[in-house]
Amino acid sequence: MTKRLNQKGFSTVEVLCISFLTIVAVLFIVWGFFWYRDNTHKTEDKVITNTAESVANADLVSGSCVVRGCGGGDNCTHKTQEGYVGYFDHPSNSIKGEPGKGYNQYKEMTIGDKTYYGAPNTMVIKIVANDGILTLSWVKGDN
Repeated sequence: MTKRLNQKGFSTVEVLCISFLTIVAVLFIVWGFFWYRDNTHKTEDKVITNTAESVANADLVSGSCVVRGCGGGDNCTHKTQEGYVGYFDHPSNSIKGEPGKGYNQYKEMTIGDKTYYGAPNTMVIKIVANDGILTLSWVKGDN
């Protein structure tokens, strides 16, 4: 027979089992919270990437340069050997000529099958347009 702590209380085994199950339940809740937070941040980065691509496609309609207000051409300051280079500015949802402050939410970002790594709020999206083909990548921002 199992000894009870008192006549109306729980046995030592029951107290240990309840304590163990409570600790396991709390750990699962904490793990679930962190899993949800990380997935939310990853999703936000994917949405920002999709927005950047959409804005770049819209900017290409008016010319060959992805930077808003720039028509492109041989004298374009955004033209490099890669093509026309711009950086997505998240707060204004526009493409600028210089990288701004980083806005990634998670430490690991993906575009297609490529994965980029950087501390949160340090990376920006670089957009290169070459003959109408867009290439997006995460690069260090101007922090």
